[in-house]
Amino acid sequence: MIWLIMVATGIFTFGTRFIMLNRVAERELPPWLVEALNFVPIAVLTAIIVPAVLIDPVSQSFSILDNQRLFAALIAVTVALITRQVITTIGAGLTTLWILEWLV
Repeated sequence: MIWLIMVATGIFTFGTRFIMLNRVAERELPPWLVEALNFVPIAVLTAIIVPAVLIDPVSQSFSILDNQRLFAALIAVTVALITRQVITTIGAGLTTLWILEWLV
C-alpha cells in the first residue's frame, strides 16, 4: 500500500510540474488566481509559526502567560515593523529568546 501511495504522489507531483512547464497550460494565470496566490505565503507561515510560539513543547499545551517564546516573537515582530530587515528580525528574536531562556 505504501508503494502505491508513493508512486501516486510521485505521478501527481510530476504531472503538476509538467503541465506548468509544457505548452499544455495557458501561459498567463487568471487575475483572480494571481490575487489569491498572494495570500499563500502568509497563510503557510502563520500555520507554521503560531503553533511553534503558542504551544509549550514540554507539556504540549496552549501557553500564553508564562511563555518566553511569545515575548521573543513580539519583539521580533516589532523589530520587523521598524527595520523591515529579515536578518535583523531573526537576530532580535533569537537574541531575545536566548536571553530569556538562559539569563532570566
